[in-house]
Amino acid sequence: MQALIAAMEQPLPPALASWLQDRNSLTLRLKTQCRQFDVQRLAEGRELALDSGPGWQVGDPLWQREVLLLLDGVPWVYALTEVPLATLAAGDIDFPSLGERPLGELLFTNDRLSRGELHLTRHDHKSRAGRVALELGQNFSEPLWGRSRQFTLSGRPLRVNEIFLPAAEQALKAGLD
Repeated sequence: MQALIAAMEQPLPPALASWLQDRNSLTLRLKTQCRQFDVQRLAEGRELALDSGPGWQVGDPLWQREVLLLLDGVPWVYALTEVPLATLAAGDIDFPSLGERPLGELLFTNDRLSRGELHLTRHDHKSRAGRVALELGQNFSEPLWGRSRQFTLSGRPLRVNEIFLPAAEQALKAGLD
């Protein structure tokens, strides 16, 4: 992720702390906060990796899926899934056919999947998540908080990055959690 700001030693915002540290499905938890949950695809397809990850280097081809997770029509989370082509070819999950379905529902119900540790991330205005937030009219002064997790699917890696947009933190501060 470009313009990634180290999250080490930064105090977690109280409104997001439990969300950032929750090891369970973010999709399922988000669904408890709204009447209507939707996935909006921003981009999907083969791209070159902008940073290294589990099983790939900068410049390696990956299948990437960028989505917004919307609660009652409001974008709360920007998510980027990065899948090496070997993982994609294995066919355990038909990633390109997900459409508007949330990936989280498939990941957390797949018995061939193991979850790695959560890593907290911060993203400034120059990052893809930051630019998306600004394009949505969600202004922010402090870097956005997110989390990144490696998964292993039948022994093959993939990574899911979830960044909380300003609307999420504002709603949670207002007591919607």
